Amino acid sequence: MEEENVTSRRDRNLADIRRKGGDAAEQLLLKKGYEALSARGLAQAAGCSVGALYNAFGHIDGVVREVNMRSARLLQAALAAAVTSTDANLETKLTAMAEAYFDFARAEPERWRALFSYPVQTPDDGRLFTVQDELQTMLRSVAGVKNDNGADAVRLTLLWASVHGLATLTARDTIRGLDAGAARKFLTVLVRSGLATEIDDP
Repeated sequence: MEEENVTSRRDRNLADIRRKGGDAAEQLLLKKGYEALSARGLAQAAGCSVGALYNAFGHIDGVVREVNMRSARLLQAALAAAVTSTDANLETKLTAMAEAYFDFARAEPERWRALFSYPVQTPDDGRLFTVQDELQTMLRSVAGVKNDNGADAVRLTLLWASVHGLATLTARDTIRGLDAGAARKFLTVLVRSGLATEIDDP
């Protein structure tokens, strides 16, 4: 029984460090970007030693992954809300989702950078892939795509890749001549063109 209590206490301590470390990393990342994260600074903010931080997360990558999971869930919720906000035709629904995706990138540039640009140094734990699969499932459900490998699925993937590219290019205002307001209006064109594109079955 004593051994179980020790194990349980240790698990609770690690969970507390993960929560506090994740909170501290999230705040710092949003203010200064993932480059500002350091094990020493996060350990101090979480009220633990550097060794305890590494026991909880394994690597600084683990801290970023914790923040990225929070960001991915926020993005997922934004897309789900966009779907339920309209019961119009497919083009309108996909445009609403594209606008939500774009608006998230614009409103949360540091979350976006960490999600898609953070240079991972350790093997992935697969959690973000699960979220990506869920987002793909949501897209295919909205579009009524049942065959994961058919032409409709390919068309949808290419369409969303285009939306992602436009959102990424405008997330930090780094592309000269690409105004965010105008770029957002291009989303309707992208969706309409993507739906009209003819693609042969792979």
